[in-house]
Amino acid sequence: MRILGILAFIWLLAFPGAAADAPDWEALGSEAVSLLVSYLQIDTTNPPGNETRAAQFFKAIFDREGIEARIIESAPERGSIYARLTGDGSKKAIILLNHLDVVPADKRLWSVDPFSGEIKDDYVWGRGALDMKGMGILELMTMLILKREGISLKGDVIFLGTADEEAGGRMGAGFIMREHFDLVKDAGLVLNEGSAITLRDGKAWFYGVSVSEKSPFGLTLTATGTPGHGSTPRPDSAVNKLIAALQRVISYQTPLKVLPEVQQFYAVLADGMPSPRRSG
Repeated sequence: MRILGILAFIWLLAFPGAAADAPDWEALGSEAVSLLVSYLQIDTTNPPGNETRAAQFFKAIFDREGIEARIIESAPERGSIYARLTGDGSKKAIILLNHLDVVPADKRLWSVDPFSGEIKDDYVWGRGALDMKGMGILELMTMLILKREGISLKGDVIFLGTADEEAGGRMGAGFIMREHFDLVKDAGLVLNEGSAITLRDGKAWFYGVSVSEKSPFGLTLTATGTPGHGSTPRPDSAVNKLIAALQRVISYQTPLKVLPEVQQFYAVLADGMPSPRRSG
């Protein structure tokens, strides 16, 4: 399965020339698939989230492997998982960031149970397999491999699985930053979902880096007008005013604003590098 190749690729990037001493990727791939199946069976639909169950899933694995880990709850059942491998401190820490919650799934629109983790057609099916429990398992396996192989690290490696990403992050990453910033303040790099790595001849040639991101903007419209009756609708009724206002919102065209980092990014692409699959 594709997850096997990704694990091997991560290893070769981190330790070039170490292929002869590489772990048993076949066994690790099977382990990763098994863990992903179990993880997908934990329903962390947000709302309400219930991410503590997923955090406990990871905590049990880290405890078994002898990796320092803790569950951090922002509210009952709204837990995040934090684990850390210690380096020699010569480099800043790296955060492997993922989120535990998933968006709702309508079973009527699925060919399989969205929380079954069913393996079909050489794929693992389930809500969150792509966004982003699959990557969470890859980051977990990275922690396990580093620990099992006794790799000497120059910087700490932090695993951070957060609650509430799908509903704004206030109960997850936001809570960590507000109340437990000391756990992540020494990090120099965060690896998260999105962007892409472009390959050439089997080697990483281009890394997509996100330097900015659109933010949500909540807007409440209140309309007042002349009351009337359905038989004699009035043009200045509150309903008509609201519809007209919504039409203006729908028709609004966002002004183009190119950030310096984005301008530089596309200038580099125009100089001969391939376009990434995704940019943000």
